Amino acid sequence: MLQEITQPQAGLHRTGGDRRVTLSGYVGVDMQAGGVDQIPGEAEAGERLKQTALRDFTAVPPGYEPQGTSYKLTLSPHDAPVPALLRYALTLIGLEARGPAEKVAWWVDFMFRNERCELAHQKFGLRLYVRTDASPEEARKTQVQIIKKLRSSMRTVERLILDAAPELLAKGQATVKNQHASLRRAYEYFRERALNPVTIEDERITHEPVEGALLQPLFTFRDGKIQMQMNAFHDMIAAISAYISLLEHDLVLALAFSNFNPDNDDLTAVIGSRWGEKFDRLRGKEGDAAHYRQRLTDVVERWRNPYSHGGFEKGHGATIYLHTPGVGSAVPVGLTGVRSSPLFSLLPASETDIAEVFELFDELDDWLRATLSEAFQWIESDLNVRFDEQFLSLLALARQEDDFAGFLNYFEYRQATIDNMDY
Repeated sequence: MLQEITQPQAGLHRTGGDRRVTLSGYVGVDMQAGGVDQIPGEAEAGERLKQTALRDFTAVPPGYEPQGTSYKLTLSPHDAPVPALLRYALTLIGLEARGPAEKVAWWVDFMFRNERCELAHQKFGLRLYVRTDASPEEARKTQVQIIKKLRSSMRTVERLILDAAPELLAKGQATVKNQHASLRRAYEYFRERALNPVTIEDERITHEPVEGALLQPLFTFRDGKIQMQMNAFHDMIAAISAYISLLEHDLVLALAFSNFNPDNDDLTAVIGSRWGEKFDRLRGKEGDAAHYRQRLTDVVERWRNPYSHGGFEKGHGATIYLHTPGVGSAVPVGLTGVRSSPLFSLLPASETDIAEVFELFDELDDWLRATLSEAFQWIESDLNVRFDEQFLSLLALARQEDDFAGFLNYFEYRQATIDNMDY
């Protein structure tokens, strides 16, 4: 549903257009992400929209002086989850998108059935303005019709982009959303619970017999310490899974700072690879990298994998029992080696086991931050990561100038400007 704020508005008038900015004083460049001027099929898509969903949308005639009252309608995020796609649809049919300006990212002026209109992405929402001599009720109907047609145009726009997506991704024309902070919070949540489980007191429960039965009361006992140890083990397994997820994500983000080549590297293939392959791609297979890779593999195979693959551990040491003639009973595939399985005992992991897992993670974190310093400075800034040639060229220039700190500070400032629309 549309969030309605329909009321008379003063006409919007702005000056200025797209800006060019200077990075750290040594390079002037258009900082819009990308490097591809257009994608295949744009002309055909534009003609299709002119004949279908957007056939009633035209450019504002030169010198046109709007009359009447301006009415505003604010679209909800549900109605316009990606505002830029609506702007794109309008530009495909030849309309001009302008901006940014103070508290406005962009706006497009157009005529709809002889009514002067404007779609503007402002700081507090996406707004549709209609200036008309008609009644408020008629203005509202016009706004609803416009939004309906804009939403209908999305089928053509999305098909156009999805057809081009594989090639764009393969060439690194993409920005990866930085989810480091949220993934880190998930890991730290389970880690804290594993290291400091909630206290559980011993519990002795009396079960009285049914009245008239010639039975003595029965008693059950729950050992609070054992329950705490079991909970700590379960939280350790969750923490390991959360850590591997965090590690995989960080390695993908760090790739942009580690000789990523859009012409040779396939970003989607890297994202879809296993954590070990990502690790090898970033850090290699020798020296400290091989040492940490093996230690992490041991932790994953011993603790996480059995609980991530239906309870079946590598080699099925304690999860499959062989019906062996002559032995007289079924025996585990792992034979006496089963003692190292987490399924071997009631309490699979001791406090020492749990502490050693997190000591390894801390050690690995320190090593990665030391060997991928620039990448982790960027990752921990919460900025998204671009993989296009333009960004990589700017990164190379910052390194040449020995000014990565200035490079990062600029992008932090630029993102704050975008977020607040302080153009």
